[in-house]
Amino acid sequence: MQWIFMLIGLVLGWTLDESFYDAGIGALLGLGIGQAIRLSKLATQAQQQAAQLETTQKALIALGERLRQLEVPTPASHVSVETPVPEPVPVAKAPELVWELPAELAPVAMVAEPSQPLPDDVWAPAPTPRPPQEPTAPRGPNLIERALHGARNWLFGGNTVLRVGVVLLFLGLAFLLRYATEGMVVPIELRYAGVAAAALGLLGLGWWLRLRNSNYGLMLQGTGIAVLYLTVFAAMRLHPLIDPSAALGLLVAVTVFSAILAITQDALGLACAAALGGFAAPILTSTGAGNHVALFSYFALLNAGILAIAWFKAWRLLNLIGFVGTFGIGFAWGMRSYTPELLWSTEPFLILFFLMYLAIGLLFARRKLREMGDAPEGRDALLRWSAAKGDYVDGSMLFGPPLVGFGLQFALVQHLEFAAAFSALGLGILYMGLARVLSGGRALLLAETCLALGVIFASLAIPLGLDARWTAAAWAVEGAGIFWLGLRQQRPLARAFGLLLQLGSALAFLSELRIGEHTLLEGAPLGALLLGAALLFSFDQLRKAAMEQAADWERKGLPVLASLGLTFVYLLAPLLLLTQGTAISWALAGLATLFIGLRIGSRTFLFTAFAVQLLGGALFLLRLQGGDSAAVFNTGWNGLLTASLIGLALICGMLLAARDDMVRSDVRLLRGLSVVLLAGLVLINLAVLFVLPWESASGVWAASGLLIIWLSLYLQQRVSFVFGLLLQVIGGASFLLAVPELLGPLSSEGLRPLGHSGFWTPMVLGLAALIGAWRLQREPHAPVFAVLKLQRLSDLLLVWGAAWWALALIAEVLRFIPDELQGSFLLGIAAVSVALWALLATRLRWASLGVLCTVLMPAAGLVLLVSAHHYYHPAAQYGWLAWLAVFGVHFIALRRLAALVPATVLSVAHVLGGWMLIGVLALELRYGLLLLSSEYNAWRWLGWAILPSLYLVLAAAPRSWPWPVSAYPREYRVLAALPLAVLMLGWFWLANTFSDGTAKPLPYVPLLNPLDLGLLFALLGVYLWSRSVAPQRGPRVELIAQGVAGISLFAFFTALVMRTAHHWGGVPFHLDALLESMLVQAGLSIVWTLIALGLMIGGHLRHRREVWLIGAALIAVVVAKLFFVELSNRGGLARIVSFIGVGGLLLVVGYFAPLPPKRAEPVLETEGASS
Repeated sequence: MQWIFMLIGLVLGWTLDESFYDAGIGALLGLGIGQAIRLSKLATQAQQQAAQLETTQKALIALGERLRQLEVPTPASHVSVETPVPEPVPVAKAPELVWELPAELAPVAMVAEPSQPLPDDVWAPAPTPRPPQEPTAPRGPNLIERALHGARNWLFGGNTVLRVGVVLLFLGLAFLLRYATEGMVVPIELRYAGVAAAALGLLGLGWWLRLRNSNYGLMLQGTGIAVLYLTVFAAMRLHPLIDPSAALGLLVAVTVFSAILAITQDALGLACAAALGGFAAPILTSTGAGNHVALFSYFALLNAGILAIAWFKAWRLLNLIGFVGTFGIGFAWGMRSYTPELLWSTEPFLILFFLMYLAIGLLFARRKLREMGDAPEGRDALLRWSAAKGDYVDGSMLFGPPLVGFGLQFALVQHLEFAAAFSALGLGILYMGLARVLSGGRALLLAETCLALGVIFASLAIPLGLDARWTAAAWAVEGAGIFWLGLRQQRPLARAFGLLLQLGSALAFLSELRIGEHTLLEGAPLGALLLGAALLFSFDQLRKAAMEQAADWERKGLPVLASLGLTFVYLLAPLLLLTQGTAISWALAGLATLFIGLRIGSRTFLFTAFAVQLLGGALFLLRLQGGDSAAVFNTGWNGLLTASLIGLALICGMLLAARDDMVRSDVRLLRGLSVVLLAGLVLINLAVLFVLPWESASGVWAASGLLIIWLSLYLQQRVSFVFGLLLQVIGGASFLLAVPELLGPLSSEGLRPLGHSGFWTPMVLGLAALIGAWRLQREPHAPVFAVLKLQRLSDLLLVWGAAWWALALIAEVLRFIPDELQGSFLLGIAAVSVALWALLATRLRWASLGVLCTVLMPAAGLVLLVSAHHYYHPAAQYGWLAWLAVFGVHFIALRRLAALVPATVLSVAHVLGGWMLIGVLALELRYGLLLLSSEYNAWRWLGWAILPSLYLVLAAAPRSWPWPVSAYPREYRVLAALPLAVLMLGWFWLANTFSDGTAKPLPYVPLLNPLDLGLLFALLGVYLWSRSVAPQRGPRVELIAQGVAGISLFAFFTALVMRTAHHWGGVPFHLDALLESMLVQAGLSIVWTLIALGLMIGGHLRHRREVWLIGAALIAVVVAKLFFVELSNRGGLARIVSFIGVGGLLLVVGYFAPLPPKRAEPVLETEGASS
């Protein structure tokens, strides 16, 4: 019903003035009135159900009393005593009780068991039963769910196509009537008088029918009120028949009248409609004068009425409307017109409105609690009962006034010093006092909430009045005290608030930290000390508390408390010292924390200790500066001693923790010890950088690393082997840092090809790594190295050596080869290198080297990316020879290494080779098509799609192909084709969206131009390939493929209309111009409707329900487009033709396929046999 009201409001608003604004206002008013009537109906039904439930409970209690009266104890003497039989009551005959079960429900005989003597009190009267508790009513659907349900019923409750047609016809007749009315001579005053009389007639009729059919009467009254609102608004806004002051008075009168009707008939819907109209009245009649005193006085009267209603009725929706209307409109006025000079004329109204809605929330709780009479005794039980009966607390009225009110208060008084702080303090005192008053009653949950609000606002007064340092200190101490008190009094909410308060103090303290000049950080050490002490105090109290005194979530927060507390204690060092002192202090503080953590058995302390020591070392390294002398860093022996001290502290901490049983039993701590040991060794080895340059240090590290590795292999020492390998890597990294100095600039001046250190140094490094990798994978080693997986280390060394090999050759090409030949030379060098590696891998039976040969295609792809440009020609500058060598070496190596390389690697290599071959050929074909035209047109798009689409068509063909497709059909038909299909689908959408189809010198002919043919060919290739592989993946994949093809075809025909309009109609091929063109819109409507017509008729004939539904959805899109696109164009003829055309097609659909076909039901075998 509310949707009918919305439709009526939409039509009336559009009829008054063809604009979306008035149509939207009318639709919203109609929806509000309809929803209010619906809510009133639901409220009436809920009251009726409650009355029926109460009657049923009373009947059940009476029935129980009668049953207890029938159960009279049997006398011990077994003497039958006659009891007088009461005379039957003629009004109602009690039903006879049947004490025997039916045959089908008779109990099953059980195994005979020895009988037990009956207790003595078996025939004693049963104790008086407690009255049954009222069952909790299930949660009803909310407003959105009800709206969706109503819309679904309206749309799918019958012949949907017919309903849509009726709506369109109705709108058209309304427009024609408006035009006819404009030509009539009836005075406009009489028109408005007739509409007002009709509204009053609806109101009178609804009042007369209120006792016979209350829902129908309320609906008529709501309609009359809506018509009155619209009449007054139109008389003021559309036709200036009345001035704004008179309109305001009339709207107020309508509001008061509707409120009286609502209270008299207990109709929430009318009350909500009255409230909405009352708050909308000043907005609709506003003249921009800005008299806020009059506005807020008017709101005070409205809120007084809502407060009076709240005394009698617990209407949450009405309270919410008043709250949103009052504070929402007040906020809008403040954003536009408030100035500090208006404070004293605005502040009283803000306080008044806050107190009003605070009282409204309390009255709501009072009315709800009066309906509940089963409150238990005792604070804990009462709190649980209060939480279970939480419906008496209106969250919006409880939290809304303080939050919104304080926000507005802060905006009003922010220009006054300490005004916001005293406001928060006063609000906190008010709520704490309110909590004290409510604590003795049944609203214990409300009292707890008010207490929490009071503490929050009182705590908020501290940062508003003091700076961050005092705020942090006060909040830290306050939070620790509240947590301790909540722990002793068993108040989880207080403990949670105490923790949040400490978190707030931490954030406030961190917000004031700055980079210092004389210290590392600038801030208040006292705040850090108090924060750390408070957090560690809370941690200690929670750690020592019994299990039943703290919740599980609090126990899980112990590591967080410890970490935060220690963190703020550690902050004392940067607040008092510089970088070097902070690093040393953190290293020593980590040792102290480690010692305490071992004493109290806290893993968090141990992890924090290791973390702060590592952080100290990282801080020391990050603040280092380059040296002016031969050394890398300029601190000299001082830096060497500092780095050594931090490293020794890490190693000492590791040794201290390794002796503890708790650490040895924890795998995570053992891993942490390994990290700490590694960091200590790194820092100690880095100490040489303070007295030696990079070249010397890298040589020392490389030499010592190699020596340690070989000695470790000989002595079978795993830890030293790992550290030596790490030193080797660090030595190589340091060499990379010195690459610009060692390799020199990439020029051939003064150098001979292959005869300088810039080539031989990285080449030797690569050869050494390759030889080392070969020895590690070849030589058997001791079992102690099994866990290190030396084969994997050999592979890493192989990659490392290949990288140095490539670096040396690439640098040599870039030095001595001209720019235009560098790409071809790089491809040739890559082919020769892979050929050499493939030969060695075959002779040495080295599988890892064979795997390395498969990187030829990725390397060639990188060269292609670097060499490509706008007019890239792969065959130019001997490129044809280089690419021929690359592909020849690649496929020959794959065939010779097939027995050595794993199958997965071979599959990947074949797929990459196929992609690269198609890509290079596509680039060459694109270059050939670019020669046809110099403009950026369809020929460039086609160059990317012809060969991949042809590959998809051939891959889908059911025929055999030679090697390598015959040996690897899955790789070439599925794995290589899948990304190409995705790319072609993406190309289809890009080309279909951005290309206008120009293919000079050919003219544009729809469906016959090169772009359209290419698009259809690409989509054909994708569809054929998907059909060839879909049966292997199940019907779901087939359905997805069909859906993608259908959506793509829909997009193709949509773009085809736009391209045709561009070439034949002269519409610029820009999205804005195309969408604004009525020629394009009309073409789209016709084409889309024809597509929908084909889908619906085809789905109906083929019994494909989902196809019919897709066509129906497309028709819905067309109808929506008619409303939001064609209808907004005031051209007249175009939209009329569109409406008539769509309506005619809908009639055709309604004749041939009015409803979706039924789902096919399976035929039973017996039925088939009998037939």
